[in-house]
Amino acid sequence: MSIRKILYWPHLISGVLAGILILIMSVTGVLLTYERQIIAWAETDYERPAPIGEAVLPIDEIVLKNSDAFGEIPLRSIKVYNNAEAPVVVRGGDYFYINRYTGEIIGNGPKRVKSFFSEMRSLHRWLSMEGENRKFARMITGGANLMFLFIVFSGIYLWLPKVLNWANIKKVLFFRKTNSGRSRDFNWHNVLGIWSALPLIIIISTATVFYYSWANNLVYSLAGEEPPVRGQRNANPTAQPAFNQSVPFETMFQTAIARRENWTTITMNYPKPTDDNIRFSVDTGNGGEPQKKGDLFLSRENGSLVKWEPFQEYSTGRQARNYIRFLHTGEALGIIGQTIAGLVSLFSAVMVWTGLALAYRKYIRPLTKRHNEAAPAE
Repeated sequence: MSIRKILYWPHLISGVLAGILILIMSVTGVLLTYERQIIAWAETDYERPAPIGEAVLPIDEIVLKNSDAFGEIPLRSIKVYNNAEAPVVVRGGDYFYINRYTGEIIGNGPKRVKSFFSEMRSLHRWLSMEGENRKFARMITGGANLMFLFIVFSGIYLWLPKVLNWANIKKVLFFRKTNSGRSRDFNWHNVLGIWSALPLIIIISTATVFYYSWANNLVYSLAGEEPPVRGQRNANPTAQPAFNQSVPFETMFQTAIARRENWTTITMNYPKPTDDNIRFSVDTGNGGEPQKKGDLFLSRENGSLVKWEPFQEYSTGRQARNYIRFLHTGEALGIIGQTIAGLVSLFSAVMVWTGLALAYRKYIRPLTKRHNEAAPAE
């Protein structure tokens, strides 16, 4: 038996079994392509012109002024944009978009837009399951993802013509005019598969790291590092509050601003009472480029520098793991990477559809035709 026949049946069976799940993940992947840019565009509704001659309110005053509106749920983060018209975004039980000059809460952000992408992401990752059902959903989607990886690798071989010459290669490398639905589907299936094979391998392989701990640990092992223990906490749950906030948040934000002249956003993790230090994420990119981020840790006691840790100083394993997160969506490569990831997701959806159509025409339709022909005779 030839290698082609050995690969063909597992390729076909994997495509049929995982086809619907791959289709769901591909379509939602297309819809999530420009999530970051669309949300940023929707947030422009909350920008306000900078009043002439008025200074920006200190972060501490903004927090104090709206403490009643924030409610009893502890705050999680405060985000500042390097844009004079952009609001300060405080995250607690909800998102609060606040005018940086008046301290007035403008609104809670583009909730409908964010909700749509949140639902698509939930469908993409765990089929919109909730609670404990997510573990089962992750197992199903993770298995489909592995099948998809096999489909792509085996497809690379199956897509090659039996006789390698330019005339035959052109037939599977470019779109061509066909005279039947089967020929069209076969041509589309091959052409889209060949052109998207390499980026698909990257997208699917990086997704494997999210689904399986062995894949996540492998990233660190290949870098010669011990994988971090998930769920590990350094804080002592019985510890008493160590600090009342003595150094103003505004002072700390100014320290973070001075760290990078070309910063775009700075996000402060709102400290718990037991935290000795406060972490600031300084970003000079669009939020999806890990290589343009850095973590700044400042002492709550006196505001002094505890640690400055840009991406370039992360360990090799940590760099790889962070990069993989955004390489999956293409964001690590900027708008071009996102566009490629979106197009490849669209191609994947078409490949699933044409693959299932080809399987139906070749194996299901003849059975139903024979059944229908036999029925009158009976």
